[in-house]
Amino acid sequence: MVEHSIETSATMPVALAIDTPALEVTADRELLLDRARPSTKPFWTYMPVFKTVFYTLDISARFLLSILVGKGTRERADRLIDGYWRRIAKSGNARVWAEGRRHFTPGQPCIVMSNHGSLLDIPSLMATVPGSLRMVLKEELTRVPVWGQALVASGFIPINRKNREKAIAQLDKAKRMLRSGITVWISPEGTRARDQMIAPFKRGGFHLAIDLGVPIVPAFIDGAQEILPPDQWRVLTEGDVVVRFGEAIDPTGMDMNTLIARVRKDILALSGRADAIDSERPRPGTHP
Repeated sequence: MVEHSIETSATMPVALAIDTPALEVTADRELLLDRARPSTKPFWTYMPVFKTVFYTLDISARFLLSILVGKGTRERADRLIDGYWRRIAKSGNARVWAEGRRHFTPGQPCIVMSNHGSLLDIPSLMATVPGSLRMVLKEELTRVPVWGQALVASGFIPINRKNREKAIAQLDKAKRMLRSGITVWISPEGTRARDQMIAPFKRGGFHLAIDLGVPIVPAFIDGAQEILPPDQWRVLTEGDVVVRFGEAIDPTGMDMNTLIARVRKDILALSGRADAIDSERPRPGTHP
């Protein structure tokens, strides 16, 4: 992968991976969405963010209207989600790749756990995880008018991060989703990373996997944070997002600490730069 340094401000260059010979379709790497337009020189723009706000309100209103006319089904939500991620990627002329989707077993629900450093991670997972996918998200998002109601109605799972007892009860909805055959994504870090590091993992999602005996598929999202960095509203066009999936991990017979360590190890390995992004790894000049 070749890195190109593009100045984003007087002091902040960003490393961008763009159109390199390394990104080719292989037996294990799929190009799920090509560029919507011929490639140009990458540039920063706010327009994809404005479009995404519109797309989000549009998909939310359409699903809520579907409920009113008795057509608010899982299949209807899945079709809307499929169109949603495509519109977002096309707005920034991005390509979306997936590696390792063979690790998903058709008809077998699972929990997907990945790094989370960009708002673009969610549509990237919508694009690459096979079948129906719903996500665990912070409860505050459900308070956004229209969008919040649509999230809950379509099966997304709000979690109160400040109230442990309520959060445990809310995870019962995730159990129902999994039992119905829907794959659930959980950020094991609990929130978006602002520094590209992999933070220590929370235990909630692992309790869910152990309780239900469902496998965890580790994943690493590469490129999203370069296109849409944390806490920014500008998008870098012409980017590539690659979502890599690892072998499904069966929690049967594992204790909590062993399972957490295994999932963390696999996510870091999928990054290809584990030593650089593992926040739990001792750094030079520090004591373990």
